[in-house]
Amino acid sequence: PATSHAAVSADPIVSFGVLGSYSELEFKGHRSTDSERMPEGGLFLNYGNKMTAHDGLFYLAEITGQYSEKQGQKVEDAQVDLDLGWRMALDSSNFVDGLLGAGYKWNRFDPGYNKYDVDLTSRTPFVKAAAGYNHLFGDTTFRVEAGIRQSIQGDAQLNIHGVDNEREDLKDSTDPYIELSLLFNQQGDLPIIAMVYYNRFNYDLDGQFTHSDYDKQVRDEIGAKLGLVF
Repeated sequence: PATSHAAVSADPIVSFGVLGSYSELEFKGHRSTDSERMPEGGLFLNYGNKMTAHDGLFYLAEITGQYSEKQGQKVEDAQVDLDLGWRMALDSSNFVDGLLGAGYKWNRFDPGYNKYDVDLTSRTPFVKAAAGYNHLFGDTTFRVEAGIRQSIQGDAQLNIHGVDNEREDLKDSTDPYIELSLLFNQQGDLPIIAMVYYNRFNYDLDGQFTHSDYDKQVRDEIGAKLGLVF
């Protein structure tokens, strides 16, 4: 039999777990284009009732970190998100919502050159807007969320150690994302959350580095999260 949404807790939860992703990084310049493919692994921690709220106000605060090293190349990532939204119940099992959010993303890429020690670091504050749908069946909740992130007043820094250290502003950009999530065993002793997601990030210089032809980086990221719920 179907479980009434009133029987499943709507309290906020803490989720902690591992994440893995695969990213394609495309570097574009006036004379050339290059691309790299990097797997990454890391951890996530979040708190909120985005997956559990039935109607009314919901929220989520999350921090994630990732790292990868492949053939001398390195990628490091950190991101903080804060979401706030409002949910409406269509019936006892189906819910729709809208949310607004803000966050900050930090990313560093080391291309692994033999001659020089090079770091390309990007810092991008952002706001976001999204729509979501939750479906409750038994003690499991399925959620789909799709939205856009708008980066605001970001900057990029190219550090060629011992040679030069340049910093340029980034143009604001609007990038899509989508998330599919499952919260299992909500009434059991060991609830588990799982997610698959897609992100796009555009890093477009509002200028030009002296020692690099590249002035734009596009990153497409596909990833998954798996964690315990407390």
